[in-house]
Amino acid sequence: MRNKIRYLILLPVLLGFLAAQAVSAGSGPPGSSANPVITKSYADKVLKPVQEQVYALQAELQSLRSEASGLKTALARLKGPLFSDVPPEHWASGDIQYMVDRGIINGMGDGTFAPGNPARRSEVAAMLVKALDLPAAGAEVNFKDVSAGHWAYGYIAAAQNAGIISGFPGGEFRPNDNVTRAQMATMLARAYGLEKSGTTAGFKDVRPDYWAYDTVLKLADNGISRGYPDGTFRPAISVSRAEVATLLAKAMDPARRTK
Repeated sequence: MRNKIRYLILLPVLLGFLAAQAVSAGSGPPGSSANPVITKSYADKVLKPVQEQVYALQAELQSLRSEASGLKTALARLKGPLFSDVPPEHWASGDIQYMVDRGIINGMGDGTFAPGNPARRSEVAAMLVKALDLPAAGAEVNFKDVSAGHWAYGYIAAAQNAGIISGFPGGEFRPNDNVTRAQMATMLARAYGLEKSGTTAGFKDVRPDYWAYDTVLKLADNGISRGYPDGTFRPAISVSRAEVATLLAKAMDPARRTK
C-alpha cells in the first residue's frame, strides 16, 4: 500500500514532465533543437497507460479512505457512548453528537455531558459564537460583570458585537444565570436572522404583549421549537444543555427542523 501511495505521488510529476516534452515535440522534427527528446505521438502513447494507472490508484486510495472512515465509526461504537450520561437512546443523543463533531460543545471534563443541567448565559454565548464562526479575539465587552479574565470574555464580546446578546439594566450580562427558553429563542432569532411566516397560531402562555412574543413565534414558525403538547411554550423556564444542543443544531441545519 505504501508503495502505491508513493507511486501516486510521483506519477503526477512524471505526467507533467512528459506533457512538457509532448508540447515541445510538436514544434519541430524529432532530434531537432525544438524537439530534443520525444515526438508527440510517442508521448501520447506513453501518457495514456500512465494516466490509467493514476486513475486506478486514485480510486483505490479513495476506497481505502472510505474503509478507514468506516473503521473509525465502528471503533467509536465499540467504545460506547461519547459521554457516560448520554446513551445512544437519549432523546438528544444525535444532536449532541452533531454539535460535538463540529467543536461547538464539549463535556464537563469527567466523561459526562450533564444534559439535564441548566445552560448558563456564558455557555450559550460561547456556543453561538463557535457555531457562527465569529472572531472572538480582540473584541471588547461592555458589561461590568464580565472581567477580562472571564473564561468566556471573548465569546461574550463577539456575541455582543454581533448583536446576538444584550445585557440587563445597569450594564450587567449575568454570565452565570440560567438561560430561559424566551432568551434562547431571542438569541437564535438574532443569530440566524429568523423571520415569522405566520404558520404558528401562537402559544397560550405567550401573549402578544410579552417581550419575546415575536422571537418565540419566529422559532416556532421555522420548525426549531414548536413548544409543548399542551399548547404552551413555557418561556420562563430554563433550557437544559441537551435542549440547547437540539435547538442550536436545528438552527444550524434546516434539515433537522420540524416540518
